[in-house]
Amino acid sequence: MYKKLVWILAVILIVLAADRIIFTSSDIKINMKPEVLRASVNSEMVIEVYRVNILGFRVPFSKLEAQFLIEDGKNLIELSGEETGNSVKVRSKGVEGEASIGIYSVKSGMQIRKITISILPRDMALRY
Repeated sequence: MYKKLVWILAVILIVLAADRIIFTSSDIKINMKPEVLRASVNSEMVIEVYRVNILGFRVPFSKLEAQFLIEDGKNLIELSGEETGNSVKVRSKGVEGEASIGIYSVKSGMQIRKITISILPRDMALRY
């Protein structure tokens, strides 16, 4: 009788711990591919934002709605495609410099992060 109760309590404890560890977000991760842009009109970058759990993996069944805004360097880059969602495509205008993009939560309107994008000259970007 007590063995069954202990097993049931152990299973409940494991399920609650898994819920806390796997399905609860602890941070937000930003992926930028590639990490720098070139001073070319054809240079593109994809920025993706997603939630991660305590173990560092993506949170299953979780979607982050974010809005991307150019804060500095509107003459250097442009956002192509959807500006809301969890990813955006950034395109260089062919001028070198540094631009910053603010990532805002759609639900609360608060800024999640601010990232800086480097636009390097054509010959310098090939080394990275």
